[in-house]
Parts: sequence; C-alpha cells; structure tokens
Amino acid sequence: MLLAASEITRAVDQAFLLIGGVCLVLLAGITVAMVVFAIKFRRSRAKTTSQIGGHTTLEIVWTVIPTIIVMWMFYLGYGGFGLMRRVPKDHMVVEVAGKQWAWTFSYPNERVDSGEMVVPVSTPVLVKLTSPPEGVIHGFFIPDFRVKEDAVPGRTNYLWFKADQEGTHSILCTVFCGKDHSRMTTWLKVVSREQFEGWVRNQQLKKYRPLEMGAVMNPQDPGFGKDQLNIDRAVIFGVFCTSCHGAAGDGSGLPGQARNMTALKGWKRSAKVADIYRTLSEGIEGTQMRAYPNLTSWERVAMAHYVRSFSKEPLPQDTSEDYQALVNEYGLDKVQAPKKTIPIERAMQLLVKEAGSPGTE
Repeated sequence: MLLAASEITRAVDQAFLLIGGVCLVLLAGITVAMVVFAIKFRRSRAKTTSQIGGHTTLEIVWTVIPTIIVMWMFYLGYGGFGLMRRVPKDHMVVEVAGKQWAWTFSYPNERVDSGEMVVPVSTPVLVKLTSPPEGVIHGFFIPDFRVKEDAVPGRTNYLWFKADQEGTHSILCTVFCGKDHSRMTTWLKVVSREQFEGWVRNQQLKKYRPLEMGAVMNPQDPGFGKDQLNIDRAVIFGVFCTSCHGAAGDGSGLPGQARNMTALKGWKRSAKVADIYRTLSEGIEGTQMRAYPNLTSWERVAMAHYVRSFSKEPLPQDTSEDYQALVNEYGLDKVQAPKKTIPIERAMQLLVKEAGSPGTE
C-alpha cells in the first residue's frame, strides 16, 4: 500500500495511477485488436483485399480521442507540478547542503544545524538546496513524499512539503556523485510541535554552550555523555570522515591523499586536540580536507578525541595554554545559550510595563 504522507504524495500517486491505468487499458485494447485483426484478416482467409481510400469519421475519432486523453494526462501532471512549486506563506525554512558525501541541514530561524532533518508535523517546510561551488551535483530525494530536486554547486534550488503524520522517512541522493554516493543517506524525522521545540532547544544547547577546558583535556568528559549533549562520535565520523579516512582512520578511503590517523608522521598541524579542532574549523588549503562549520564546538572537540583514538603511537597532550589559545582564537568563552523566546505581544507588554506606563497592571 502506498504511503500517503502529504498532499503532494497523494497528487503524484493519483496522477501516476490514473495515467498508468489508462496506458494499461490502451495497451490491452490495442494488443487485443492486433491479435483479432491478425487472425481475422490473415492471408489464408483473404486472398484479395479491397482498397480503402479513407474514412473521415473514423479518422476524426482516432485523432480527437487520443488528443483528449493526452490533454487530460497533461492536466493531471501539471496540477501536481503546480502544487509542488506553490510554497505556502506560513512555511518554515530548512537550508540543505549536499557535500561529498553527506547532507547537512541548517535552520536559519531557529539558529541550529544538524546532520539529520527534523520538522514538526502539519507544517509546510521550504527546503533550500545548494552544493559548495567546488562540489558536484547531488539529487535530494524523499521517496515517501515524492519530492526530488538537484543540489547544484553555487546555485539555490527549492522544494517543499508538509507532513500529515509523524514518522521517520529516508532521504537519498539520486545522482551518482562519486565513490561513496550509495552512503549519502540520512533521515527525515517528523515529530510533534512540542517535540520539535524540545529538539531545537537541545540543538541550541549544543551550539551555544561554552566550551570547557575539561572537554579538551579529557575525552571522557561528562559533557559529551548521554545525560548532557549526547554526542555520538562514531556516527559523526562515519557520516563525514569515513569515505576518505576509512573506518579505521588509516586513510584507506583515498589512499595517498587522506590522512593516516594511526601514525603521527606528516600532520599539517599537530595531533593535539586544539590543532585538530582548527583543521575541522578551517579545513586545509590545497587539499580535499574541507571545513565543517555545521559541527558545534563540542562536536569538533569530540571528533578530535575520536580521531586521536586511532593512533598507534604516543600522542602529544594538550595543555591549559593550548585550551586558552583555542578559546581566544575562536571566542569560545563568549558563546552563550540563547534566551528562551516569548511571543512578541508578551514582549511588548513587558516593555510597556518596565517603562512605567499606566494601565498595564
């Protein structure tokens, strides 16, 4: 049974089933007619045939009826296409970037970033798609919603959808974009409005929470744990790094080009947490190692610890001076969790009250 996840899904499925049904009926009718004519007018039964010059009525019928059918099919298809391109005014925005080989999601209004897509149910979602100028084309496809659009380098495309029910759906890349194209998958999670707001608060906590020295010095710092930021280093590494560096960190994804993290020889920067943080923040010019601005400061530190765990040699240790230099360089001590938002009407009431305006009690 087809999943009717949205209005667009139903429009596409209806057009597909109706047009497909008509095509099957025509195929069956034409095939039966061919068989009947081949048997009835076979050579053994009719040695001679009469010459038919034309049949005006028949010719009009077999011209007009197919034209009507084709125009009807066009109407069905164009109706669905028009629905896909008309974005409701009350939409939320998610900016999606396709990179080799991962999708990244940015929520400009909520000020958070994520490696998976989370949206509230019954809310129109405008997806703005792009790819880095130096990247390749990717095909953003959510099968359950029947929506697909290309992420083109240096250009912005869009699509939209509105989920009718909660659930989890696959997101795929439909364009062969390189070696690990088949791994460029992630999830769309449709949740309740309350769950979405809670997810946004947790993401904001990850993004705006000040970095602590203990996190840089200790890979087992509780800030990484499930009770706090719940950062899964293996998953992050698998999504963003494995395709080049290999699952074991030995550079097997791109031999001779990707860093072999099991050895300390040849690092552009050192193997200290602070220097790996800089690499994740800025990339390495002249190489395929790009920056990952979508990762939070805590996630970058967690990734630095994970990368160091591959080493088979004694590792250089970070000092308090290294931590302080990192904090000063990136302003990590100035990052604060955003304040809880309140409705604009309530904010205006509070402003008037604080100004001492009469009649506000």
